[in-house]
Amino acid sequence: MTPDIDQAVKQVRRSFGIARLDDLAVLEITGPDALRFLQNRLSNDVLSMKIGAGQLNAALDRQGKIQGVFSLYRQEDGLRMLISRAEQENCIAQIEKFHIVEQFTVKKITNVVIISLQGPQSGSFLKSLLQTETTISLPEKEHSWVTLRISGQPVWILRRSFSGDAGFLLLAETEQPQTFWEDMQTAALSAQGVEMSAEVQEVLRVEAGIPRFGADYDFETLLPETGLERQAVSYSKGCYLGQETIARIKTYGMVQKALVGLLFEHALRQEELPPAGSECLLDGKTVGTLKSGVFSPTLERAVAFAYLGKSERVPGKKLTLSIGGKLFPVEVALLPFYEGGAHDQSGRQLLGEGLKLFADGFDEAAMRALRRAIEVEPGLIEAYEALGVILSRHEQFKEAIEMMERVLALEPEHVLAHTNLSVFYMKLGDKEKAEEEKAKATMAAFSKKAKESGLAMPDFEAERRKKEQATLERIEMFREALKFNPEDPLGNFGLGSALLELKRFGEAIEPFEKTLKAQPKHSVAYLSLGKSLEGAGEFQKAQNVYQNGIEVAAAKGDLMPLKELQARLESLTLKLQGNPG
Repeated sequence: MTPDIDQAVKQVRRSFGIARLDDLAVLEITGPDALRFLQNRLSNDVLSMKIGAGQLNAALDRQGKIQGVFSLYRQEDGLRMLISRAEQENCIAQIEKFHIVEQFTVKKITNVVIISLQGPQSGSFLKSLLQTETTISLPEKEHSWVTLRISGQPVWILRRSFSGDAGFLLLAETEQPQTFWEDMQTAALSAQGVEMSAEVQEVLRVEAGIPRFGADYDFETLLPETGLERQAVSYSKGCYLGQETIARIKTYGMVQKALVGLLFEHALRQEELPPAGSECLLDGKTVGTLKSGVFSPTLERAVAFAYLGKSERVPGKKLTLSIGGKLFPVEVALLPFYEGGAHDQSGRQLLGEGLKLFADGFDEAAMRALRRAIEVEPGLIEAYEALGVILSRHEQFKEAIEMMERVLALEPEHVLAHTNLSVFYMKLGDKEKAEEEKAKATMAAFSKKAKESGLAMPDFEAERRKKEQATLERIEMFREALKFNPEDPLGNFGLGSALLELKRFGEAIEPFEKTLKAQPKHSVAYLSLGKSLEGAGEFQKAQNVYQNGIEVAAAKGDLMPLKELQARLESLTLKLQGNPG
């Protein structure tokens, strides 16, 4: 009895699964000019590959549109290409179109059976078939390969994950492909593996965030729209067909639409998902197109790919999309949805991968690697710090602040964390917290320097008392001046500011109210009065003052107080919602 899709997927995730892949084709490219020719035509760095290595690669047209996405493998006498049969002919035509005098040939390998093993136990099962070759290791890096013998049959073994977990492909050139497949199938089922139906493979593929030709992209799709350029493009190799478009997109901005994940909030089964190709509408406006969708047993919810515009494809953003005439609450997610043991990497390795992706301009992939680094090694300070910086670049300042606070939980006197927090709070318009973090950064830097040099720490308490005394003297000065003109806006603003500086909130309210009575368009006075009211616990009045200040600052174009007014109002509103009354 064949297990249902959900059970089979879970079994693959626990153990391993086996499937015969008849939708893939193998091409062999040999000849003295093969490597150099492909280096000038394909998107990745062909010449950098060593024998036994492989890579994801793509053939493009001049506009950067996909003509074929495939994996390429370096052999002693040339290269092998693994590509979907749906893309094979177009890709060959694209290569041969520019093949004039170069010495190489492209040959289809027809007598080959391709078997996929996916899941955390796939390597153990494979080793059990290689008892006579225990000294030979299986390929460890994605796209690497070796040739070994299974039951006397030479088999080309590739490290390739189609599931998000560890995975291998077995390619055997044989006159009896069906017999080889049945022998492997019997051995796998005897070892508690499960046969992966087409439906099971589809769920695993979507969970792993792998786009498929015909379903998620076609020959009119720009490579960067799919996200595949992160693995399939070298930005340092030089010219190739379509390179100008790819480089321009990287240099000058994002594509208009890009493939992201959607997590459906309602409990939907596979048959309840809208069909692929459906338009996604937001407030009556088309914002994207739905692609592959499945019910994910791993996440226990429906998920799908979709091409969305810049404003909509923000990770974590919640949208209510109209698809096929029905409303679907969804959350936007980075791909993949699932990433298990496909790469057994340490936190440090993932950190290095994330930093390299960041340096190469792949921010979303970098964030994903850094999040995984934190999962593997929660005490990795550099990962939190780097993730915070990248988040801030995308104006996700609240989460960026959270990352820096985690750094400080691990290392309270981390200078850069305080410095970054100062910058992030300033971006949110919270000048008070920004100044506070700036001061903490200075103190942490002094402390570090003092410890390194053996010097005594500066007496910050004495400095604080000195500053407080100076502020008290300013208060008395303003009060003396106001005796001659109690309604003077300049004197009242100065007095209120000095009282606010000492956190004497209740006393500061009246001077700021007098300032605004005389100068009703004084944007900063609204901000200061709001802070004073808030500090004195008069939250509703503070709300009204902030709102009035926003209207004044917006009309005048006073951007700095406007940002801080908006931030204070938002923060206070959230506080009141959480503590009504």
